[in-house]
Amino acid sequence: MALGTSLVGLCLEADPEARVVFLVGNKDDQPVHLKHNGKNLLIPVINYRMSPRSGIRQHLLWILLMAVLYRILPFSFIRRVIVQATPWIKILSEANLVGDVRGGDSFSDIYGLNRFLLGFLPVWAVLLVRRQIVLFPQTYGPYSNRLAKIMAAYIMRRASPIIARDRQSQELAQAMVGSSKSVLLSPDVAFSLEFIKPERLKVIPPMEGNLFEKPVIGLNVNGLMFNGGYTRRNMFDLKLEYPSFLTKLVPALLAEHPGDLLLVPHTYAQPGNVESDNEACRLLRDSLSEDMKGRVYMLAEEYDPHELKGIIGKADFFIGSRMHSCIAALSQGVPCVGVAYSRKFEGVFDTVGMAEWVVDGGRLSSAEAVERVLELFRKREAIRDNLLRSAEGARKQLSDVFNKMFSSDILY
Repeated sequence: MALGTSLVGLCLEADPEARVVFLVGNKDDQPVHLKHNGKNLLIPVINYRMSPRSGIRQHLLWILLMAVLYRILPFSFIRRVIVQATPWIKILSEANLVGDVRGGDSFSDIYGLNRFLLGFLPVWAVLLVRRQIVLFPQTYGPYSNRLAKIMAAYIMRRASPIIARDRQSQELAQAMVGSSKSVLLSPDVAFSLEFIKPERLKVIPPMEGNLFEKPVIGLNVNGLMFNGGYTRRNMFDLKLEYPSFLTKLVPALLAEHPGDLLLVPHTYAQPGNVESDNEACRLLRDSLSEDMKGRVYMLAEEYDPHELKGIIGKADFFIGSRMHSCIAALSQGVPCVGVAYSRKFEGVFDTVGMAEWVVDGGRLSSAEAVERVLELFRKREAIRDNLLRSAEGARKQLSDVFNKMFSSDILY
């Protein structure tokens, strides 16, 4: 939602008359409610499904079959029939631009080959119908599987433009496409996300007054890391034991900091879901001693990306393991440590001169990581003003990239 909302905002700033549609794998095609410039928007959704219970016109295999026929049978009558029979292909045939953002970090096989393949297939359908696609700012690689690398190169060679959100991704993508095209560099789109102050802040335990009357540390707990990844068996091959790191970090921060600590979920899911930050926050807080619980709060309601960014922006210092929770802090000049499970963190932090503020979970033990976080916490005031200026520069660069893209011949 943070990525999608940010992309919609950037597109509408570049072309206020644009009509934006989401093409997504989803159970239904209900429109998505977003906010932009104080207005409530309703973004149409064209969905695909893999379930055998889905309607045939929404099934990904049907979409791929129709896309192949659309490509190999260039007869206007047949194409009209295919367009009318397949909503996904209809919107592809009408759009001026179709772009892919792949969750920001899934143009890689770090989450497994199956997930990469599932991301490849809808993009292949786009290429069959349109012959090109825009790759919005994201991370490219790494690729541990040869097949994933072949599929990635196939898409890149047919994409224009290709936009990387960090220099390492830019270099990797450039090597994969050769000299035939230039890979552009841009900050992550969520640097442009608008923040909104929630009407109320509901926390556990309940409190009267304003939590932020005194400086507060924000801590995002990543449910995926807490549970060991999708395999639940240290999927990312981390040296850092994430739950142990958190239980050591909280008392260490409270000993250094006179104020309170707020646990901030950034991916909401039901209990038992491996992705659930909200459940991981609850489990962490439940593990604390009673005296510490009096200073450790957690968000008790779900907030949209604008509101979460508004909450994070009030923190004096922030530690995050979800990339877009970190971007919410960095983009508002809040000193932020990223506890990383992949190389994407260092590249994105580097766009605002904060690469040294990444704690590499693949390299550091839990005790080493806690010490590094405390060391950076003590330096927070020294970097605050420079970070704020860098964040302003990132937002301007994003606006320039999208304005240039929408004014170029690629759309027409």
